[in-house]
This record gives sequence, C-alpha cells and structure tokens, in this order.
Amino acid sequence: MIRIQQYFFLALMGIVAVGCSGQKYTLAPIKTVDPDMANIAEPKEVEENQIWDIMDMTFFYQIEKVLDFNWTARKIGKGAGVVKGRPADNVNRLDEVPSCSWYTSRHYQKRMSIDELQRGPNTSDGPDQSGQWTITAGKFEGGTLGFFIKDAKGVDYILKFDAAAFQEMGSSAEVISTKIFHACGYNVPQNQVVYFDPGILEIGETAKVAEGGRKRRMTDTDLAAMLDPLPRRADGKVRAMASKLLSGKPVGVWNYIGRRGDDPNDRVSHEHRRELRGLRSISSWLSDEDRRAANTLAMYVTDEKTGNQYVKHFLIDMGSTLGSNNIVPHAPKYGNEYLIDPRTIGLQWATLGVWGKPWEFETGHVGPEFPSVGYYESKIFNPGEWYPTYPNPAFEYATYRDAFWGAKMVMAFTNEDIHAIVAEAQMTDKAAQEYLIKTMIERRDKVGRYWFHRMNPIDKFEFRKSRAEVVLAFHDLAVDGKLERGEETKYIYALSHRDKGLHRQMFTDRPEILISKDGAGFLDDVLASGRFESEEEKIFVVEIQTQRAGKKLSNRVEVFFYYPGFDGEPRVVGIRREE
Repeated sequence: MIRIQQYFFLALMGIVAVGCSGQKYTLAPIKTVDPDMANIAEPKEVEENQIWDIMDMTFFYQIEKVLDFNWTARKIGKGAGVVKGRPADNVNRLDEVPSCSWYTSRHYQKRMSIDELQRGPNTSDGPDQSGQWTITAGKFEGGTLGFFIKDAKGVDYILKFDAAAFQEMGSSAEVISTKIFHACGYNVPQNQVVYFDPGILEIGETAKVAEGGRKRRMTDTDLAAMLDPLPRRADGKVRAMASKLLSGKPVGVWNYIGRRGDDPNDRVSHEHRRELRGLRSISSWLSDEDRRAANTLAMYVTDEKTGNQYVKHFLIDMGSTLGSNNIVPHAPKYGNEYLIDPRTIGLQWATLGVWGKPWEFETGHVGPEFPSVGYYESKIFNPGEWYPTYPNPAFEYATYRDAFWGAKMVMAFTNEDIHAIVAEAQMTDKAAQEYLIKTMIERRDKVGRYWFHRMNPIDKFEFRKSRAEVVLAFHDLAVDGKLERGEETKYIYALSHRDKGLHRQMFTDRPEILISKDGAGFLDDVLASGRFESEEEKIFVVEIQTQRAGKKLSNRVEVFFYYPGFDGEPRVVGIRREE
C-alpha cells in the first residue's frame, strides 16, 4: 500500500513538473502550417457503427478513463489546485492552431466579408434545375428523410427534407451551422436550402428504400409518400436541404480520441488537438449536442496544387444544432448533461432527490412557439456546464486555454454577421427568424463572458512603427465584443529581459504599450547598457494583466518579442497565457 502511494505521489509530481515547465522562445519561424498533407497511400475505409460508438463513449470510455492512472492523477491534482489540465499538443508559439488537414485560419484571424460568410464552403449555386434530377440511392443514415440525386449537370447531392410538423427547422439549422463552422475554420460540406419542382425528379435504377429491415427498389409510391406531406409554395415547389457530395473518396469516420493507424500524417492524438478541444465552446453556442464520431467524415483527397493525396477531416450533419434535433426539437436535457450521466444521477441520489436540475421542468420543446426554430434558449444555458449528448474525449480534455480559443471564434461573429448568415436559411416566419438571431446573440455573449472572465482576453498582438514611436498594440476581445467598457479598463504591464533580470512596471488605459519614442525608452537603455552576443538575446517579455472597474486583476499574458532597437524590425515570437 505504501509503495502504491509513493508511485502515485511521484506520478502526480511528474505531472506538476510538466505543467510548470517553461518554454524557451527563439527567432525561428513560427509554424503557421502543419505539414500533415504529405502524400500517403490510400487508407482502408473505417466502417461506422453508431450503436457501438454510443455504447463505447457512454460506458466503456467512462470506465477506462477512471482506471487510467494518468487521467486520475491529473484530475486529483487539478482538484487540489497543484496542476493545470494537459495542454493541447498542436499549438504554435503564438498559442494558435496552424492550418492543417483539420483546420484553416479564417474569420477570427482575418475577417471575412458578409458575402464570404454567406457563401461559406459553397463552390456552386446548388443543384442545376435546368433538367431532370435522377434519384440514385435512398438515404439510410440519420433521422431525416431524403435521398441521393444526380442533378442536370451530373453533380451528386443528398437531399434532406424537414419533418412535416417542423418545417424549415432542420434545414435552417444545418445551413446556418455549416456557415458558422466553416467561418470558424473547420472543413464542412456545401449545404444550402433549395426549392424545386418535384416534377424534375426521376427514379434511377439504383434507387432503393428500406422496408422491414431489407432494401428494395424505390417506386413512385415511395416517392409520393415522402413528398406529399411537404407544403408547396405558390409556384408548386418544395423545400429541401441540398448537401453536395464531397470530392475525394470517403474512408470512414474519425474519432475524438486516439490516432488513425494507417495515416502517417495523423501524428497528434485527437483528444489533444486544440481545434477539437476548442470546438466545445463553439458547439455550446450552437447547441450542437450531437458532435460525436458518427457526425464526422474522413476523405482521401488530392491536392490541386501539389498533387499530394492525403486524408482531410470534415464535420458533417449539422441538422441537430440550434433548436433542432433533426425531425423534432431538442429536448431540454440536451446540452445540460449526458444522456446517461453519473454526475447528475449521483447528485440526485446523494441528496435524496432534493437537488433539482435547472432544466427539469422546462417544457419549451413541447409545442414550441416557433416550430421552424424548435427549442433553443439562452436563459438556462451555462457555457461552463454545457455537455453534449454523449461524452466527447476532446471536450473533456479541454483546458481553459482551449475553451478560450473556441470562445474567440464565437465572439468573432458580430450581430451583422449573424443576421447575414441566418438569412441564408430563407426562413418564411420573420418573427421566428428574429427570435433565433436574438437567442444566438445572447448565447454568443454568454460564451464570451464566461471564458473571457476566466482568461485575460487580450490577443492579436502586433507592432506598429512610425517615425517617432514603436508600439506593441493588441485587442481587448471583451471590449471589442462590448462585454466590457474600454473607459473602465486599465492594462498593468511589466517589461523585462528573459535572462538579465531587468524589469520595469507601468500601466496604460489603451490597448497598446509604448516600446520606444524617438529611439529612447527602457528597452533602448537596456540595449545600450551592455553587449548582446547574439540577436536571440534581444528577446524581451512584457507581462500584461487587465484591470476592470470593480473587478479583480486578471490572469497574466506574457508576450515574448524581439526588439533589435528603434531602427530595427521588432516582432512577436511567443505568447504564454496563465490559466
């Protein structure tokens, strides 16, 4: 027993040591692209088993992680306040995610225009309606009715139809969330609302439907049963969500844990990828409770520029977001706990039922005011206590830094951006559309407030140089997002050299720090006071804390930067955030 305790203590101290270790910043180029798009042999297709996926994440994974000594030690250490969560493995020295086969820097790093946001991943205007659409196959996965078609130009799409009782709900959710995930940097398919005349449909020889557990040839009767309950516009057209099939070859789903053994480019365990951990904040905003392996797709693609063939990773099936659970509204339970959640079950048993769930008596999903929205609310929503329907390992590993990264993506969407994206859903009930926009804005601000309160929300550091001054400027994301008042904010900062121990503390009421004026300043004095043997020794650090009126001082952000003197070209070489 004593030996077990000793091993446990040593393991815990090892974790603490790793968590407290520092990083040496250099003048080497900062990694902005991950070379995970090298040419590889075609991997085998991973067969999807949705039942096993649910069982694995709900039961077996939950048991395995408790038995994992590393996981348990970290949890205890974190609870005792002696260790932070395990950092993500794929961030660069600026604490950002390099572009890769999973993620591409977009709206947060460089603002997209309204047209770009509305276009999203679309490469066409949708299925060509100048001729017949041939139904090529039935749709057997997921909860929505639909089928595969080949349009008049021979391009393949999946058509999905809304439930008769909740017209526009699922299709609107899918289109809106697709645009948002794309702007956040994720790979997604082209999803858009289309209206078409059913008369252009013809049943192909390969089209089948499921009946009694078997597949048989689709008939006109089957097609009529699917389309007849759908409302028609005055011109006789019906509404559908058209998803253009992705280019390349599908090679199965990808998981939120582990790596793919037959992909040499897959070098980072998925649960330790920042873009997957930070996805939790974005999914919480969008009420994306079904974000699991079943709603992913790995495609073996060919790069048009290099000719390399590699695996590209996609998020798919966004029909269970916002107020929609595909064909019915979300239930209040979704987003507040796992479908089977030992935490809430144990708490209710421990309190003999006295403890009540905040959402327990919610009935907004029963006969919702806006059937085209479903159940999507902002009053009960708590970003820190949001949970998907089934456990997601990447979400469970997310640290405050990961969640803050995701919150930055969320807060990048202005009210104007949200209005423009929601317009792409072509909702006919304008009151429902306004309710959806209002709720999205309220939830967005909740995500920002929650995570920006726990992390110092300053970012986008850059040097601005004029004839007279060198300034390190930055953005206060809470002020930019109108969550805090700039006139009530001060920035306490300390300039120092990483090795020489030189130090000067000051404050400013603007998001910028004066480094040098007319070639004179603290850092200029430091450079003049002694000989520096290499350019790398001219790396300095500024430690910044934010002070709001009536609030305690924020956590620190350390910005490491190269300053060669007033006539040189300074640049940021590293960022370290305190959790």
